Amino acid sequence: MHLWQNIDKTVWQGRDDSAESPIAKRLFQTVVQAPSFAPQDYPEHVALLGFECDEGVRLNKGRVGAKEAPNALRKALANMADHGSHKPIVDLGNIQFAGESLDAVQNVFASCVTKCHQLGLPTLVLGGGHETAYAHGKGIFDAYPNQKIGVINFDAHLDIRTAEMGTSGTPFKQLYQNAKSQDQEFHYLCIGASLPGNTKALLATATDMGVEIIWDNECHPGNYAEIATQIEAFMAKVDIIYLTIDLDALPFSEMFAVSAPSAYGVSMKDYLHFADQIMASNKLKAVDFVEYNPSLDRDQLSAKTAARMIWHFYHQWRS
Repeated sequence: MHLWQNIDKTVWQGRDDSAESPIAKRLFQTVVQAPSFAPQDYPEHVALLGFECDEGVRLNKGRVGAKEAPNALRKALANMADHGSHKPIVDLGNIQFAGESLDAVQNVFASCVTKCHQLGLPTLVLGGGHETAYAHGKGIFDAYPNQKIGVINFDAHLDIRTAEMGTSGTPFKQLYQNAKSQDQEFHYLCIGASLPGNTKALLATATDMGVEIIWDNECHPGNYAEIATQIEAFMAKVDIIYLTIDLDALPFSEMFAVSAPSAYGVSMKDYLHFADQIMASNKLKAVDFVEYNPSLDRDQLSAKTAARMIWHFYHQWRS
């Protein structure tokens, strides 16, 4: 697979506390680093995959740099504690955009995702721009052709633009079109969308697609019960959930190293509250984190925020 790269051992590094106690483990000591893309060798694992691509961001006229995120996020995760209460994770490497067409590298990545799911491995994906979602999502829809897939997007933007070619702003329109062409149902819930960040044309498209929206100003503890009811009703309609997390959904005070920082945003605390409900459904089979841009970071502050969110899933996920 010429687009595949394994992960250099220097990426997974951290503090070794084994002299203190044999159970004083950190992620760099417990994540299995695969020498090749061979998910069949790792039953009962969660597959960690990176998508080194921000071509969709460039095509969407955003600020590039997210292609460097997968390994930067691994480094931020490496020193976090592993409490051993979850499925083991196998790092199956990165798929790298190296000048091919965007749809070509997305199709390669989708095939990797499909293979993982056909073998029973949930996928935890590190992007990349939000074009990652079309690649990851397509792989999921291809893996489960006879089941109802629910897409939940933590995002300030609906990402349902219409364009001649795919970008970071089109993934859910593409997934919708792909599902319809395969006679599959398409269920999409966006949590944290910004009304000033989405045009009237996009809202019309959302209506046509049957998109469900929970706005950013609705995402607060006083509204948790109502949101829980909305999320529960959405999950009841589907068999499998794919959750995609665009880090620009967080307020810029928590996440500034993204192409389009949010002036309002939804806090990590609120999003993780919603995530716990989603994980408790036992329908969550795929998660990705996208749009972190290391070139815009300072002292790895945004990387640490993203890693804390990723760790929460690593620690809590039971599907």
